[in-house]
Amino acid sequence: MTEPQRSWTITEKSPGLWLIQFEAMRSPCEVWLETNQISAEPALVWAANEAWRIEQKYSRFNPDSVLSQINQQAGDWQTVDEETASLLEFADQCWQLTNGLIDVTIGGFLSFWRFDGKTPPPTRNQLKKQAPYVGWQKVKLDGDKLFLPEGMRLDFGGIGKEYAVDSIALELANRFPGAGVMVNFGGDLMCSGGKQDGSAWTVAIENPHNVQQPIEVIELRKGAVATSGDVKRFAVDKRGKVLGHILDPKTGWPVAKGPATVTVMGQTASQCGLLSTLAMLKGKHADEFLKSQGVRYWLQDHAG
Repeated sequence: MTEPQRSWTITEKSPGLWLIQFEAMRSPCEVWLETNQISAEPALVWAANEAWRIEQKYSRFNPDSVLSQINQQAGDWQTVDEETASLLEFADQCWQLTNGLIDVTIGGFLSFWRFDGKTPPPTRNQLKKQAPYVGWQKVKLDGDKLFLPEGMRLDFGGIGKEYAVDSIALELANRFPGAGVMVNFGGDLMCSGGKQDGSAWTVAIENPHNVQQPIEVIELRKGAVATSGDVKRFAVDKRGKVLGHILDPKTGWPVAKGPATVTVMGQTASQCGLLSTLAMLKGKHADEFLKSQGVRYWLQDHAG
């Protein structure tokens, strides 16, 4: 895999309020930090480098990534590093909490899909042959020891970006106690506190049908927001039907009759991402599910 071109722009948006912008994880990324100039630049550059490090480490498109190495060694017991062990433990929790609907062993299914709006979807028969190699219950995890059965493939795409947002936001909050910090990767964001002047961060909830007119603009001092949807990444079948990129791990096929987008507000980006993705997987029952969770959310259907 060719090393991505890494560049960033740092600007002072107002006195003491600094912003770095860059691209990572197929998303426009920005990190806001309130501090003096001497402290701001190295901290913001660290944040960008940390995002790129996580992306390279866990990308299924990078043949040298830790994730790719795990998949290549399927069929043998492996020892993983502490960070990877923590991610796998979180993946186990996601699988248990969602009764198997969020499953990182979906990597085998994903290898058949492109979701570029042009490449045709795989056949049902192809997915049926892959199905025996999907299912987290078949994986053995004991601390830093992992056994991935032969033929199975992991993919952290469903949890990796939110993990990066949370870890970078928390680290900056620890480095700059009391400072305003907001990390926003493609609309999945977390802030550790309001701005030093007492004002909140302004967050626009994107309207998938008209990006110039957000659904709502909220003020957030501490917490997170994450969005799942099938508007930007999709496939089109031979009948012209649009298929979203969120797959049912039991079939390898996109969930039918789901919303266009789901945005959830909560404590961490990982929590919000889990709930928004799970709501998408609930299909036509997404609204009912989210109401039962007691969280603030925004749901948009395909009709607009």
